[in-house]
Amino acid sequence: MGNIDFIKQPWLKLERFILHLCYLAIRQNIKSRAYPKHIKKILLIRRNRLGDSINVLPIIEALKKNYPSIKISVLANQYNAEIFSYSNDINKVYCINEKWGLGRITLYINPTVRKLRQENFDLVIGLGGFASMLSQISYCIKGKYSVGPESPEGNFNDLLFDFTVKKIQGKNNLHVDEMANIVKGARLKLPKKLPFPKLNASVTKKKNWLAICPDVNRKESRYSIENYREIIEYIISNQIASKVVLFLSSTKSPYMALTHYGADFQETHNLKEFIEKIAECKIALTAAGGSSHIASSLDVNVVVISGIKNQSFWQPYGKNIKVFENDKNINLINPADIGKALQSFTNRPLGSQTS
Repeated sequence: MGNIDFIKQPWLKLERFILHLCYLAIRQNIKSRAYPKHIKKILLIRRNRLGDSINVLPIIEALKKNYPSIKISVLANQYNAEIFSYSNDINKVYCINEKWGLGRITLYINPTVRKLRQENFDLVIGLGGFASMLSQISYCIKGKYSVGPESPEGNFNDLLFDFTVKKIQGKNNLHVDEMANIVKGARLKLPKKLPFPKLNASVTKKKNWLAICPDVNRKESRYSIENYREIIEYIISNQIASKVVLFLSSTKSPYMALTHYGADFQETHNLKEFIEKIAECKIALTAAGGSSHIASSLDVNVVVISGIKNQSFWQPYGKNIKVFENDKNINLINPADIGKALQSFTNRPLGSQTS
């Protein structure tokens, strides 16, 4: 395996170097393009990350309110495309397979990219933090004008956008603010206060259930089974919820052990099922990730446990959210403090126990 990695890494570096030279040569021969006089069709590019995709929804809602005649389309990938189906303000959602053919090398002739070129968008906006793939996709689509995030060190991928937007300076910004800033850099008006994202579920009345979503890709945000056990005991002894519902990505998850301590495993087979089931809950305890954003957008009270730095930047954009963060060791977060935070979402006094 080590030999394969040794061969693969230099090839990837060479591939990107050749692509950068090609794009740079092409871009230098193109005159600076003028901003379109009339904006009728917009393409927003937001790949990956369910939580970040949910944060795009209020931006789209605000754009449609300010510019009702503009048609807004979204380019996503297989991981996050379904989230955008929950918006009535999107004209069309396109899904790209970035690994088609030879990946970056064949990006220009990627079937989805070719289809998007034919749409002749007035404005193409790359959302999210800087990524070379984002700028390359935007360039290959060839809209009339393109805007995206500026690279941290003035990377020459910046040349693939007609205009780049600098990162917001400050400590109290959310990721949704960062993406909204890029849209404003595209000369589109947004309100100072964006609406909260909303996912519509068929649930008409919430149950007194508390959801636990412990699975997360980042190792540093994996809270221990023992700590979760203590939290479940606190929930049960203080009657915070009539039922503790456990959502897992797989039955093979080590967190299945929590079913031995009073949590009821709720199996879901796809994103829609997960959204419908967690929408029934009043409170959710989640690891930092997409599940926290989904719960918040369904008007569920959320407590987030994070082992990454600056979780306040990545936290869900919504109301009734409490975040516990320790980027040194997540398991140093006191389970009792989390239990009290969960209890604060109920009318029951903190620390009160019933026999």
